[in-house]
Order: sequence, then structure tokens, then C-alpha cells
Amino acid sequence: MKPYIILILLVAIAYANSLQNSFVWDDTDIIVNNPKINLSIKEIPSVFTTSLWGMAGFSERQDYYRPVIFLLYVLNYKIWGLNPFGFHLIHILIHLINAVILYRIGLILFNDNLISLIGASVFAVHPVNNEPVEWVSTGDVVFGFFIILSIYFFLKEKRYLSWITFFLALLSKEGAIMLPFALIIFSICRNGFKKGVIAITPYLALSGIYLFIRMNVVDIVLVLGADIKQPIFIQVITMAVAAFDYIKLLIIPYPLSPFYPAKWHTSVFEPKVILAIIVLISISFLAFKIRKDRVMLFLLISPFIMLAPVIWMVNMFMAGEDNVYIAERYLYVPAMFFSIFAPALLVKIFNDRARRYLNIGWILIIIIFTYTTASSSAAWKNDITLFKKIIEKSPEAAFAHNNLGNVYADEGRLDEAIKEYLTALKIKPYYASVHNNLGTAYYEKGNVDMAIKEYMMALKIKPDYADAHNNLGAAYYEQGKIDEAIKEYLASLKVSSDFAPAHYNLGRTYWKKGLKQDARKEFEMVLKLKPDFAPAKKALESLDKDK
Repeated sequence: MKPYIILILLVAIAYANSLQNSFVWDDTDIIVNNPKINLSIKEIPSVFTTSLWGMAGFSERQDYYRPVIFLLYVLNYKIWGLNPFGFHLIHILIHLINAVILYRIGLILFNDNLISLIGASVFAVHPVNNEPVEWVSTGDVVFGFFIILSIYFFLKEKRYLSWITFFLALLSKEGAIMLPFALIIFSICRNGFKKGVIAITPYLALSGIYLFIRMNVVDIVLVLGADIKQPIFIQVITMAVAAFDYIKLLIIPYPLSPFYPAKWHTSVFEPKVILAIIVLISISFLAFKIRKDRVMLFLLISPFIMLAPVIWMVNMFMAGEDNVYIAERYLYVPAMFFSIFAPALLVKIFNDRARRYLNIGWILIIIIFTYTTASSSAAWKNDITLFKKIIEKSPEAAFAHNNLGNVYADEGRLDEAIKEYLTALKIKPYYASVHNNLGTAYYEKGNVDMAIKEYMMALKIKPDYADAHNNLGAAYYEQGKIDEAIKEYLASLKVSSDFAPAHYNLGRTYWKKGLKQDARKEFEMVLKLKPDFAPAKKALESLDKDK
């Protein structure tokens, strides 16, 4: 059977179930509710001057600059609308293409069909890839596509194409900035130190251009660390264990989880710390032993180079208000290198004997990996299954209880939503968004007094919370406290001047107070921000009739 047919069949079997899945987690904000998802051609330049979350209308989260990823969302929307089937299909197809390119790279590096096919097929169905393939808004699959394509063109010595695809990788995800440091190993081994560095210079120049653009768009170069209160020693040994855990997931992808809660290792005598140090020393020794084999050294060291930023950021990434230890999606590109390295190493160690058992081992691994990947897609079916899975694995994940509560609230299951919010607050009592969400659930149940209490608590924790100010204004309006309501709406707009719900509510309140011209201005502002906002259109029509 031809290699490409094998890869197509494996990807189809592993990910067929995911075609039935819905949008999950950040997909809702970045894709489903994004006011810019139906971007016009004349608006395309704005994608390159706005952060990813800025395009989604969030003024607070400005750390991600990913214009290429967002343009793909827009293109998908133009083709499929908001049908998750189409988004998942495109993601799976790109993942398949990545596996095919990886197979071609294996042939270039080793001229060995068996090593190449094993590597590409293992990558195609590796369970750690389930998260980036299933979760549309992560962008790792697209990012991986440009990374692997840039490497392919680099190896084929098609310099201009490699530079172009590398720059597209940079515009897809921040982690691409580490690729030149991986390529320099191969380049120096092939061309000598001086020529090797010169060959990588264009990649470094493009990285500089990218950093300049990024700094001017999101005001920060890259997130290099958070304000944590841990001694350097504890941070270092925790990074070592995180590196070990990433390696372990590549070799033995079990157990898997959509969320790994933050944890710190405090002593070098902890068994896992000792094991991590031993493994990392062993890998360093292996790298020294194979230092003259540029291909194997490149494949061994590259995963660590690509992982370096996220290892440095261990316990600093956030899910809601919960810190994240590691995440499987960060292994998507490292898994490419590892999947080729492992079979190549076995062949080199055991020579002809390896080939006798390599096929058997390959088939067994593929069966296990395919089954694990296919069965894992059930967790990503929808937000309820996903957040329940996270809670099952990490009951203390307050953000998951909050998010599950939001899903229940959207479905009108208010009592279940309130239960989840209260659980989240038992874990993190000063979780502003949970107090705000709990207030909204009480408001929907008609308990306005309890709603006001929760909104005020949210604002006590976070005074510049635009949504809570707006919701508190709505609660005051419900009680007939018009002036108090106006004060809260204005406070909301002071925090976020383009917050359409606050403009609408303020217009409605002005109208009730008889200030029709002021009300008209607010409704017109709403339509400027959200042209399809039907309540504002109806309000203006009613104002015209009320002259």
C-alpha cells in the first residue's frame, strides 16, 4: 500500500469522530461570537494591526498576535459559515498534509522509506496531537504547517520559499521564533560555523521584523515571564520536571488531560525531580555521542528548542484564573521531530535486527495510538463534555466550574449553573468573573437583590470590570433606580468605550428618562459597533415614531 494512502486512512480513522464535534472553549469568543469573523476585503489590513483577542472585541487580552490564524478563521467562515464540521474538516486536512510533508522530510534526511513512513504515521495518530487538532482556535495545526513547510524548503535548499513560510509561521504563532535556533544546528553541521550562521541570518532578520511589528501592535515583544513568587531554585527544578513530563508524553502519551493544574517542585530529592534530572542528563549524553551526525542531533535537540519558551513559562500560562503547568498542544511541532527521530535511532542502534521487529512494533503502536486518539475525541464533543472532563481530572479547577456554569446558563439550566458558580467560589472566593456570572444567573431567576450583591462583589475585586458595571446598571434599571443605572453604564463605557451592550442599555435608560436625543446617539453608536444588532434598530425605529 502506498505511504500516502496509509497516512490518509490513519488520519481518517483517528479523527472521523471529531467531525461531529462542536466549537469549544475559546472557539466561542474567537470564532462564534467574533464580530469580525465576516471580515470584508477592505478590512483585511486591520488584522495585521490588531491582536487576536482585539479582533474578537476584547480590550484586556492583547498578548497574542496571530493575523494568519485569524485570516484562516475568516476564510473558513466564508466557506462554511458557523458550521463546526467545516472548521474541523479543514483542521484535519491540514494535519494530514503536515504528516505527508513529514514523510517527505524523512526521505530527504534518511532516504529510507520505512523510517519515513513510521515517523509520519506515528505523528499522524499521536494522541498528544488530539488537543491541537480537535480544538480549532489553538492554531497549532496551522502554525505547524508553516513550520514543517519551512523546514522542508530549507532542506531542499529553496531559500526564498523557506523564508516566506517561516515568516507566515511567525504570523501564525509566537513559538515560530525558535525555529532559527533549531535550524542553525543543522546548518552549522552541514556548512561549517561561519557559513552555517550566515545561512540562518535571513531567518533571524525576519524574526527581528516580526518582533518590531508585534511590539507596535500588542505593546509587548514576547511574554517572557510572569510575576511569580517562587525562588529561582524552585522554578529551575520545576522547569526540569516539566521538560521531563513533555518528553514522557511524547513517548508514553498517558494519561492525557485538557488541563494540567500548576504545581511546583521544591526539593531536588523528590523522586520525580531525581528522575527528571537523570533523564535530562541521559539526553545530554546522547546528544554528545551523536554530535557528529547532524541529522540525528538536529532531530534530538529541536524539540527542546521549540519547547524552550513554554518550559520557561511553566505555571505562568492561564486558564481563566487558574495557572497551567503544561499543555499538550505545545507538543505539536516537537512531535514532528520526535516521530522521525525515534525509529531512526532504533535502526542505527540495532542495525538489521531492528528492522525485523520494527514493523511489528510500528503496527502495535499505531493501533494503540489510533484507538487512543479516536476515543479521546469524545472529550472535545462540546463544552459540557470538555469541562466535565477537566473537572473529572482536576476537581479544583475553578475556571472549569465557571465555564461549565456558563454553558448551563446559556441553556437556561440556571440552578445547575448556580451550583457550578458556587463550587468555583468555594475554590477561589475572589474570582471576579464568577461573581459576575453568578449575579447574572440570579438576575435571570428574578432575584435582583442577590444579583446586585454579586455584581458589587465582582467590582470590589475588579473595579474596572466593564461587564459587571453594565450588569449592575441593568439590575438598578430593573429596580427603577435610573440615575444609579446611568452611573454604572457610564462607568462601564469609561473602561471600554466600544462596549455595545452598555451603549444600548444607556440609550434605553436615557429614553426612559425622556432624553431622546441622548438615547438616539447611544443607539446609533451601538449600530456603528454592531450593525446587525436588532434591538438597537428597533429602538431607533420606535424613536422615529415617537417624535
